[in-house]
Amino acid sequence: MYPATVALHGDATAVLAALLGRVTSGATDTSWPGRVRKARTDARSAQRHAIGPQAAINDAIRDACPPGSVIARDVTIPSSTWGNRLLEITDPATNVFPRGGGIGQGLAMGIGAALGRPDTPTVVIAGDGGLAVHLGELLTLAQEKPDLTLLVFNDGGYGVLRNMQDNHFPRRSGVDLTTPDFALLAAAVGLPYARIAAESDAGPVIKEAIATPGPTLVEIDLTALGPMNTPFTPPVKLPATATDTSGQGGNPS
Repeated sequence: MYPATVALHGDATAVLAALLGRVTSGATDTSWPGRVRKARTDARSAQRHAIGPQAAINDAIRDACPPGSVIARDVTIPSSTWGNRLLEITDPATNVFPRGGGIGQGLAMGIGAALGRPDTPTVVIAGDGGLAVHLGELLTLAQEKPDLTLLVFNDGGYGVLRNMQDNHFPRRSGVDLTTPDFALLAAAVGLPYARIAAESDAGPVIKEAIATPGPTLVEIDLTALGPMNTPFTPPVKLPATATDTSGQGGNPS
């Protein structure tokens, strides 16, 4: 947040009209619209390059979803890297996301959205770590049978924490998880299952899942799909280690 140098308070329509009336042709930078469009294009191109093969998933979701489809995003790497930046949203009401930052809420929110809009398919983007803490919601999904496609991005653990540890520490701890066989898990609760293991799978698999009435669990095998070109590590501050001058070992500051 930045303090306002000049604060304007009023009805947006009237204020913008008044400001427009004060702008003269001589004071207008005619290159500005082109610069804005270029900045947008460059930013999206850089983002597509950074996520590598996952760009195919982004495109497949948008191509297969009708405009009114709710896309519910759990807190997971795909959501934080491209789900909230590159995935085009045409109606803010269709963008459901837990602002608190806790993992595991996406499937429950998606089920609620799908039941609230039964005539339009819903998509849920979740990670295997987030889904693990709310696996019981799969029973709700199987029981209520909403028109929902659950996309589970399986990287075998807590990917964000893994990347942070790889970047800042000499070892990993508690981030490589035991992950279920999602095909068997889906069969156990009676859910249709599909798997994406290559970029070429994304379009047809997601299109079929969304077009098929009722719920479908789609596993996105991130090991088979391939890594992002730029691994995602959140910009968090870690405790510094004090310089040890006593010969007894450093203490966290």
